[in-house]
Amino acid sequence: MDQRPDDAPNEDAPESEGDPGPHKAEPGFIRRHKVGVVLGTLGVFVLALLVGAGVWLIVLNDKIDEIPRIEVDTDRPDRPPRTQPKDALNVLLVGVDGRGTDVQERLEAGDTGLLSDTMMIWHLEKNHENSQVVSFPRDSWVDVPGYGEAKLNAAFSWGGPELLIQSLEDTLDLYIDHVAVVDFEGFKGITDTLGGVDLPTSEGGTQHYDGDEALEYVRERKSLPGGDFDRIDRQQNFLREVLHEATSTDTRVNPVTVTNLIGDLGKLLVLDSDFTNDEIRDLGFDVVRQGAGEVVWMTAFTDGTGTSADGQSIVLLNVEKSKELMDAISRDKFDDYLEDNKIDRLPKPEDVN
Repeated sequence: MDQRPDDAPNEDAPESEGDPGPHKAEPGFIRRHKVGVVLGTLGVFVLALLVGAGVWLIVLNDKIDEIPRIEVDTDRPDRPPRTQPKDALNVLLVGVDGRGTDVQERLEAGDTGLLSDTMMIWHLEKNHENSQVVSFPRDSWVDVPGYGEAKLNAAFSWGGPELLIQSLEDTLDLYIDHVAVVDFEGFKGITDTLGGVDLPTSEGGTQHYDGDEALEYVRERKSLPGGDFDRIDRQQNFLREVLHEATSTDTRVNPVTVTNLIGDLGKLLVLDSDFTNDEIRDLGFDVVRQGAGEVVWMTAFTDGTGTSADGQSIVLLNVEKSKELMDAISRDKFDDYLEDNKIDRLPKPEDVN
């Protein structure tokens, strides 16, 4: 009888328990194959996300590019120097009531019929995490270059954004980086894109505003006890809530809503041509990444109301105190300023008339 070597396999011997044998190797292959399929699927999914993100960026850039621009020449020999830290911005927001007309065309044509009912300077600190918004009453009595003393909103009527910027810069010794002309009509689209806006009431509840109702809310002045001062509070209050809704987590992670909001901005804003797409997109990405941060809303210092020599009702702007405030804000020193000074801060939402 032939003798097998000691190390030769015994084909007649039963398989020992747990011995996979040659035919048991297949599951390991299948496991490896499944892992490969999963990794491949994930790769395709990630690629699809990247392609989708790329497409979204193209759409987003197109939407930003559709925001109307106008030429605004602010260069002049005696312009105040820029004191903002790098990447900090002073943006002048001018609210006009176009009543359905093409605001861009009217601005380019030098239309003197446009009135600036709202003027705010929005300062974004260099990290873009915090900002301050300061409103200036439209009847503030200031020196308008080339015209003498007049109401602040008259500067916009006479010389558009350029003359308004010059009037504010010279009055406050301030450098303004960009200007955005806001047509109140555009509030309707943004409000409706957000599904409406809920504002707290003094009774402890909330009142829901759709686009048309929001427009009435920010326009109203005559029925308010504080007149234009109360309207300033209303406009800031509404913008505060819109900013909160637009930068909430649910909105920020929804590219469709973000894109629609950018499209709405094209109907709401007219920007200076130096406000580049890259700047706007980078600001937008900062908001998407971190939200709007802390925004402090306030009104410039005034000494009440009065009457001009020719009988106009005017607001007595306290130039020196407003200048100190804007200097601290522009230098990103607002927190230091608050340690020794009080401001006319926007009331809580439920306390706004």
